[in-house]
Amino acid sequence: MTKFLTLLAVALAVAVAVPMAALADDPTATVQADIAKLKSDVQTKHDTVVADAQKLEADAASFTGSSDKQAARDAIKADVAKLTGDWKSLVATCVADRQQLRQDLQAAIQNGADKRQLRLLVQQARLEVRLANLDMRAAVVKARLAVVKMRQSFASSGQQAPAAPTPTAP
Repeated sequence: MTKFLTLLAVALAVAVAVPMAALADDPTATVQADIAKLKSDVQTKHDTVVADAQKLEADAASFTGSSDKQAARDAIKADVAKLTGDWKSLVATCVADRQQLRQDLQAAIQNGADKRQLRLLVQQARLEVRLANLDMRAAVVKARLAVVKMRQSFASSGQQAPAAPTPTAP
């Protein structure tokens, strides 16, 4: 519930900030506002997915070596579904932000904005987004590894491993 309220507050703040930036006379200001919105949404996606991956990793670690494979299966399935659902819903927001940035970037270039300055802004944003995405993917890989270890612990104890799917790398 608190994640939802946080996401709602961020979306509301961005919704207020973007029109203000669009009213500015400087074509670069609109691009900067789009970059700020993209960074904010990417950070929200990162924080949400990393938290989901850490919960999945913790649940998988807690069931490693246990004998309750049905509880493990149910917990892992729920965590995987939440991780996948959160990632898919938040990636759609980031894709929309990127499309808006592309449109405003083209408009700024047509309005005579400094291409060098725009290129530097976009390159810096691209690096920050990549860093957040790599960190997010690393958290998902760690969660997948924990699920594999849990499955191996069930197999080594003579039990059949639960048939819960491992999360795919976003």
